[in-house]
Amino acid sequence: TLEAHRLLSEAEDLNFRGNTESRNLLEGAADVVVCDGFTGNVVLKALEGTIATVLGSLREEISASRRAKLGGLLIRPAARGLRDRLDPDTYGGAYLLGLRGLAVIAHGSSGRRAIANAIRLAARGVEHDVVGSLQERLEQGVLESARSDPEPAR
Repeated sequence: TLEAHRLLSEAEDLNFRGNTESRNLLEGAADVVVCDGFTGNVVLKALEGTIATVLGSLREEISASRRAKLGGLLIRPAARGLRDRLDPDTYGGAYLLGLRGLAVIAHGSSGRRAIANAIRLAARGVEHDVVGSLQERLEQGVLESARSDPEPAR
C-alpha cells in the first residue's frame, strides 16, 4: 500500500487525496475510496446501519407529537433529498474494479429499485467504456510514473 500511495500521489493527471478518515467519507472528500474488500465491506455495513438508525430515529421523533409532525412537514423536502442522497437503492451498486470486464456489485438485500439502478449503472459503465478508460489512464499516468522511477521499489 505504501508503494501504491507513492505512485498515485506522483501521478500528475489524478486528483489523489491520499489517506482519509472515516468521518470524511460522506462529506465528499473523494469520489473513489480504495481499500481491501474486508475493510470496504465493514465500512459499508457500518455506514448503512448508522444511516438507517439515524433516519429511523428521526422518523420516530417527527411522529412523537403534533408539534414535531408540523416540523416534519416543514423539513420534508430537505429530508427527502437527504434520504435519496444516502439511500443505497438510489445508486444500486458500485463498480468492482481491477477486472478485464465491467462488474457492478449490488447489496445482497437489494430490492427492485436497487437492481434496476445497478443495471443502469452497468449500462452507463459500458456506454462510457469505464474499464477501457481506466486502463488507458492508468497506463498513461500511474504506470508511466512507475516506469520513470530510477529506483526499484523496496
